[in-house]
Amino acid sequence: MWTLKVTILKHLVAVALVSVLIVVGIMWWTKIYTKHGESVEVPDLKNMNIKDAQKLLGTRDLQIEVIDSICKGTGKGGVIKDQMPKANARVKESRKIYITVTQYTDCNATIAYNNIIGRPLDFVRKQMKRSKIKIGKLKYIPGGKAENTVTEVYIGNRPVFIEADPSKGQAPPDEPVKIPHGTVIDLVLLEGMDAEPKYIPKLSCRRFSEAEFAITGSKFVMGTTHYTGTVSDTLAAWVWKQRPAAHSRATMGTGVDIWLMSDKPQGCIDEELEAEREKIRQDSIKNAVQYE
Repeated sequence: MWTLKVTILKHLVAVALVSVLIVVGIMWWTKIYTKHGESVEVPDLKNMNIKDAQKLLGTRDLQIEVIDSICKGTGKGGVIKDQMPKANARVKESRKIYITVTQYTDCNATIAYNNIIGRPLDFVRKQMKRSKIKIGKLKYIPGGKAENTVTEVYIGNRPVFIEADPSKGQAPPDEPVKIPHGTVIDLVLLEGMDAEPKYIPKLSCRRFSEAEFAITGSKFVMGTTHYTGTVSDTLAAWVWKQRPAAHSRATMGTGVDIWLMSDKPQGCIDEELEAEREKIRQDSIKNAVQYE
């Protein structure tokens, strides 16, 4: 009987020991496989070239990926100017470090006279967007057969192109102009032969994004944006005041100032709901006429 108890006890101890060894082995293997709890410090890559950064990250089992490029200016191409995660952050091994580098190529756009002067505004907008040039102020002057035709281009107060007048012996320039990416150009446009003052759209009770579309679509330009209270999301903010007033007349290119607030102004009518109510009312009138 005693021998049987000893044998059973030995088996229980053996089973317990094996179980402990299995658990310890699994934890050890899991730690090795996942590198649980291990991390490496992200080095500062700013102002390093890509090749050197790749070598440095390789020693820490980190990878590199370019997500954006910016103008190199007077410096060299392939130089890191920003990184994510930032320097000194701790990350797991094999993590990708995303970088922004300077371009290798020239950072200028080549703009020809014939590609902008005498062209409609919509065409010029598309061309400038492709060339990474921004359009700033729009000024309208009388004249021209077609409205919204570009006649002058400026960078600040410096003229870039001015439409040549053959009657004065002027000829368009043959040489294109190089403009750095990101430059803001101001345009002078012709109102058109039959252009007349247009009505300012009603902007109150509209969200900022809708108001901006209405202003530019009516050939006016965005003026000053004022904020009332705390506005955390400009695009979703509501217009409660504007200047010039709605339905007043102004020439194309006039700036329209707006005042924004985060909550919908009191007294604003839900246009969709009002349209649905009007539809129901009209249907009711039609049905009443049919039964008379």
